[in-house]
Amino acid sequence: MCDPVVAASAAIGAMQSGMQAQAANKKASRDYQYQLKVRERKWLGDRSLYQTKLVQHAQQVDLANVAAQRAYTRTQISLNNAQSLAILENQNDWLKMIGDEGDIQVSAAARGIRGKGIGRGLAMNKGAFGMTQAMRTRGLTMAQDEAKETNDSIRRQLKGFLNESFGNVAIQPVPDVAPPRPVMQNAMLAAILGGAKAGIDAYSPDNPGWGNNNKVPMNKGTGRDGTFGAGTWGNPVPTKPPAGSFGSGSRTPPGHVPGRHVPGGADVQPQLSFANTGGLW
Repeated sequence: MCDPVVAASAAIGAMQSGMQAQAANKKASRDYQYQLKVRERKWLGDRSLYQTKLVQHAQQVDLANVAAQRAYTRTQISLNNAQSLAILENQNDWLKMIGDEGDIQVSAAARGIRGKGIGRGLAMNKGAFGMTQAMRTRGLTMAQDEAKETNDSIRRQLKGFLNESFGNVAIQPVPDVAPPRPVMQNAMLAAILGGAKAGIDAYSPDNPGWGNNNKVPMNKGTGRDGTFGAGTWGNPVPTKPPAGSFGSGSRTPPGHVPGRHVPGGADVQPQLSFANTGGLW
């Protein structure tokens, strides 16, 4: 007969297992929802930051292009000024050369110099003008080369700045991988298994609830090797069955004589034992 206290303990264990499974499921669901919210918040923050970087990149590109155009303009203005100065100086040198030729001719006429002497003076005057023209041309060529090198340097700086600015927005952010869904426990199955385990523990053969109040070990014999009941019904092994094993009370019929056959099939053999089973089994 089952002990009511043990049965109640098993029922409480089953309910406890079910409640623990439900609590674990709720906790797993809350953790999963929290991870999803954190992931969404992080994704919104990354997108907002990326949009801000895009706006900053566009503004930096505009400012860099404007600065480069200003640098190109300054270089071109410097070159134009050099060319304008060269033109003005060339005009002055030309006028000076013309004036020097007149002075040479007047001086030669005053001194009575004729022919080749005047020619040599005029040639030297033109030679000096040619020297100033060559030097001015060389200066203009060097100015053009310097302007080209300056423009190339500005272009390289602009390209490097644009690449650096683009590096901040080159990689578009992507949302993180969603966390795996939690594996929910079956509360009903957990309750059933918990109750079954508690029941098995409660209805153990060594438990007093089985009627074994003295917790005597159960029979471990086989009945075939002559050790049936060893350690259960006493020591040594019994050779006679307990009373009432063969019929109601195993009483001897009236008028029965030991060793004789009783009509009607009520054959009772004297000194019946498990060691001497001939004729009975």
